[in-house]
Amino acid sequence: MRLLDLALLHSFKTIAESKNLSVASQRLHKTQAAVSIQLKKLEDLVGERLVERGHQSTVLTAHGERMLEYARRMLALSDEAMVHFTKGEVCGTVRFGIPDDYASAFLPPVIQQFTQRYPKVSLKIRNDISQNLFTALEAGELDLALVTQRAADGNGEVLRCDQLHWVGAAGFQLDRSAPLPLALYPHGCGYRRHILSALSASLIDYEVAFECTGVTGVQLAVESGLAIAATSTPLIRPGWQILETGDAALPALGNVIIELRQSLVEPSAAVRFFADELRRQVVAR
Repeated sequence: MRLLDLALLHSFKTIAESKNLSVASQRLHKTQAAVSIQLKKLEDLVGERLVERGHQSTVLTAHGERMLEYARRMLALSDEAMVHFTKGEVCGTVRFGIPDDYASAFLPPVIQQFTQRYPKVSLKIRNDISQNLFTALEAGELDLALVTQRAADGNGEVLRCDQLHWVGAAGFQLDRSAPLPLALYPHGCGYRRHILSALSASLIDYEVAFECTGVTGVQLAVESGLAIAATSTPLIRPGWQILETGDAALPALGNVIIELRQSLVEPSAAVRFFADELRRQVVAR
């Protein structure tokens, strides 16, 4: 009787979700050759080709799509069993970074669920703009971070892709004869770069009416009518209105990508379980 190895399923799931063997090898902390060998072992075990290998990407076959469904279910069941039998034993520290606006939108249920399941794990959370969190990850100061994607280099795990909207207070009216009053996060923020690039490309005049260090400042600036802001769908607060785009006043902003980045160090059980909880809550929001 042939048995499926969970390690092979984990590697296959990572390959399928990364859509690239090189990226998968980085996430698995293995050489690309080792990941290819694991994939070949799984294909030999089930007797079917699971992946069509291209120069830049990997595409699942029909058998691969079905195997991915089984892999996700079996790995989830394995995690469920581990949670049941080891939740009192998992300990250690998780050093996690997240920007202020993402923290307000996504973090409360993550912390609530995780601390209930793993009471012996210590969470150390850093609230900062994405650019500083990238630096902290590279310096080994964080285990993982939820950030705005700065480059599609394949080293991050994309969790969301949301439309960016211009927002203002209810009833806010643009004065087209004056510069746009903006509420922005500090230099280095990905949202700020995205917004100002769109305005510059459209030759639209603006002024920074409120430079905010956190989400509270943006909320105050918008709700007081002092400024408008740009934010993604899950961060829009009740009472805000989405301002229409498509004419000379406001350019369309496109999408913003939120990704999970991990350090290059092999993650502990505590870090893996915290990352799993983040995925569940951020994707579902």
